[in-house]
Amino acid sequence: MNPWNSYARALREVAPSKLLGSLIGRNDLPEEWRHLSSYPALENPELDKFVLKHPISADGKPLENLSVFWFNASDEQRGRFLEAISRAEERIATEIENSSSVEKFAKLWNGLPAKLKEEYRKVLEEGRFKNADAIAEELVHFPAEPALPDHDWLSRLDVYALVRTGKVKLLRFKLSPVQGFIANARTERDLWAGSHMLSLLTYLAISEIWRSFGPNALVIPHLRGQPFFEHELDLKSLEEELHVANMPNKILAMVPESANIEALRHRIESRLRDFMETIFRSAWEFYDMDLEFKMESVYLDTIRGHFSVTVETVPLVKLNEVIEEPLRAYLEKLPDEFEGDVHHYPELFAVLDQKTDFSSLNHEKPEQPMGFRCTLCGEHLAIGGRANYKAVSKAWEELRKRLTIRKVYDIKDKERLCPVCLAKRFYPRFYSLWVDDFSWVSRDFGAIAKKTKQSGNLRLKRFRSVSEVAMRRPTEKAWRLFERGELEVNGRPVTWYDVFLYIALDFVQEWRGTFSKPTFSGTIAGEFESTLKNLEKEFEPLFRNLSPNSEALYVENIRDTEALAKVYGVGIQELPENVSLDSIAAIISRISELIGEPPKYYAVLKMDGDNMGKVLSGSKAVKDVGEYFVSESKVGALRPVTPVIHTAITRSLSRFAVGLVPNVAETHDAELLYAGGDDVLALVPIDRAFSLSYDVRGEFSENWIGHEPLQGDTRSMSGGLLISYYKEPLYAIIPDVNKLEHLAKESGRNALAIGYRKHSGAFYKVVVNWETFENARYVYLLDALRNGKLSRKLAYELNTETWPNEPWAVLNLLKYEFSRHSNYGRDEREEFTKILASFLWLVKNVRVVLTREELGATTEKSPEEVNKEIAKVVASDPEREFISPFNSVVSVARALVENRMPEAIAEKQWFDVLSEKVGSRVAGMVVKKQVAGAAVLLKVLLETGVRK
Repeated sequence: MNPWNSYARALREVAPSKLLGSLIGRNDLPEEWRHLSSYPALENPELDKFVLKHPISADGKPLENLSVFWFNASDEQRGRFLEAISRAEERIATEIENSSSVEKFAKLWNGLPAKLKEEYRKVLEEGRFKNADAIAEELVHFPAEPALPDHDWLSRLDVYALVRTGKVKLLRFKLSPVQGFIANARTERDLWAGSHMLSLLTYLAISEIWRSFGPNALVIPHLRGQPFFEHELDLKSLEEELHVANMPNKILAMVPESANIEALRHRIESRLRDFMETIFRSAWEFYDMDLEFKMESVYLDTIRGHFSVTVETVPLVKLNEVIEEPLRAYLEKLPDEFEGDVHHYPELFAVLDQKTDFSSLNHEKPEQPMGFRCTLCGEHLAIGGRANYKAVSKAWEELRKRLTIRKVYDIKDKERLCPVCLAKRFYPRFYSLWVDDFSWVSRDFGAIAKKTKQSGNLRLKRFRSVSEVAMRRPTEKAWRLFERGELEVNGRPVTWYDVFLYIALDFVQEWRGTFSKPTFSGTIAGEFESTLKNLEKEFEPLFRNLSPNSEALYVENIRDTEALAKVYGVGIQELPENVSLDSIAAIISRISELIGEPPKYYAVLKMDGDNMGKVLSGSKAVKDVGEYFVSESKVGALRPVTPVIHTAITRSLSRFAVGLVPNVAETHDAELLYAGGDDVLALVPIDRAFSLSYDVRGEFSENWIGHEPLQGDTRSMSGGLLISYYKEPLYAIIPDVNKLEHLAKESGRNALAIGYRKHSGAFYKVVVNWETFENARYVYLLDALRNGKLSRKLAYELNTETWPNEPWAVLNLLKYEFSRHSNYGRDEREEFTKILASFLWLVKNVRVVLTREELGATTEKSPEEVNKEIAKVVASDPEREFISPFNSVVSVARALVENRMPEAIAEKQWFDVLSEKVGSRVAGMVVKKQVAGAAVLLKVLLETGVRK
């Protein structure tokens, strides 16, 4: 049976008219449907409301309008209602049944929720039922099992349509390597290209799967609403959505037991390797590589063999022996007649995941001959790399010069690339075609090269450079001008990015329509704009003949022609004439006197959902089965993850990555590079990096958006945030961001690890709870430091090394340092208390790990045991109560200011609990390190210009 016929029949059997009908004895539901439930529900449950439970947190979402109608309706009204919605369901089932092709079915399946709601609304309005629109919405999200409503009926329908026709097996696809491919980046364009190429390659594998078995066969990722999927179906997709890489490198699907996996594996592997070769050959032709180099077989072997393509399966069957204790406990609670293949899914998924990871290790990349390596990845032979150094360098230099004449600046001075990195460098040009027409993935390289040559730079995606990201931060001087009403743009302070846009837009035709010239206002706006016009005139020869480059606004890059040529990646002789560096420097100096020097630091943020593997396997974050019932109870076993729950979770991940993260990133002026499921990678101005990370984490942990679940308030994210100088190469930064993210997870998860690498070589690092940024309480401190109420020396001179190892003594010394560095009068005692409490809030939210050397002989426990106990107190965990809210910390500050003893504080504090668990001396060490960490954080917040 084809996928659409099976789906149509399944819909007829289990749509809401049948689910509601079964509650009043009007019809029975198929056994296969009932066995997809997490636990057997009562046959005739006594319900007084309909509710949808969150699939992880068990938070309830009432279906209020449907409940009011159903539980107050007469038998006659219920009968008319069921007949009406049954007609709507039959119309849709018939339309699906008549699809005639998997593409038509995929389009109907993608729009099914909206189509269902519209049809329900129509029939309910025709039947003169009240609140038709609201009830229609709730019917779309009706629980698959009203008594145990831990997922909606559409999530179960996707799985039921597969299992109702026979046995199935789980299929796992993995593409690797990932991290190295992304991290080998010179520019933000390289970084984006690596992420997006991986997403598209993964999607091409997905395309082979859904075309064979239907779109509902995909469990991870869920395809409904996925931009790449909608793009292939020629449905309306916003370019902004397609721009974001949002596909994971691992896929999970359910396919018929009889599926020919070897044939599927061959199709997937061939398609991916052919695509990589096509991009490489397109790049070869676009850059006219033949004029300097000869195509060699090793180049094709390298590009085709770079990625490991792994496809593995396991049958969905009952296991004779279950290893995982939580699953064993759950299965023991199930009645024998209810237990089915699907209830062994968590362990089968874990086995399949391990099997796939192990198989992917067997991949051997093509052997690389001796010669000069790629300057970007350092792994593969550079094109032309078997020649002597002089010859290969000359060939790449000639190529770069030719491309510069064509106004193609893809190859920089002294670069030599391998086939993989050349394909990645060309990919944004291919993307400019693909974003308008998905079918370009199947075109030959000659057509792609020809079209990209014709397009030139007109359709090329514009990427903000790291310097442009840095310049989006307003300086302190710009803030003061804004606050005095002297200079602003669109109701905010002027930035150096505004300066760059103003002087650059007239010289780049392809930017028009995407960007607009800033409009300045304020008492000195006219004078300021006149200065910018002079700067624009001075830059005209450079910007018109080469291209606008924001790094030319930094004085160190215009000190001489050699420095300027390096910025553009060209030779000195290629710089246009009539560029007066002295005149440019003089004007930039005048602007700097007015709004401050252009900022030079930007942030890279990488975030990842915590324990996602355990969540997907059902060993983390889930609750007792009984908590998912409408009438909550205790069964005595954790609810495992079934294919249906998996589908519900991955749908929520898709909503987060596709529907929420891009909007949050845009709000914070971030350059979003990747948002796939629970992973996020972005470049962001340093003054908004902390609020962006906090808001992304907040969206991730929301329970609902409308009737659609997100990850829920028991779920968390960890992140790495690295603030770096604009000249630091991205290939050096990305591994360090990964290390910071790993540090956040090692410290107990649900944390942000912050790194601040200064150009001087100094490096600051601190790990904090997300509660640090709750209500932006640190703003009080920053305002006090800026208005002189607190001396800035406080953040730089707070040295705790010689302080005693006793918590209350540490806090008293902290109060002393605050008093010494403050300008609060005696009548401002309450304000001083508030400021001290704000800093104490930072202190208690700093994560701490003690080394063996620090502990010495203070405890008989091992460092691992001690740090585990510390983490239980210091690290926040959404699955347990967090010790001491802010009001409690205020009471600590008040006791310190009033010179009272800790016994006078009513609430037990974090340092009290630490003392109980690890002893007073170790607790004192922890609080000392927390104070030092809070000082580091305050320093970072101050220097990054954070305002909210």
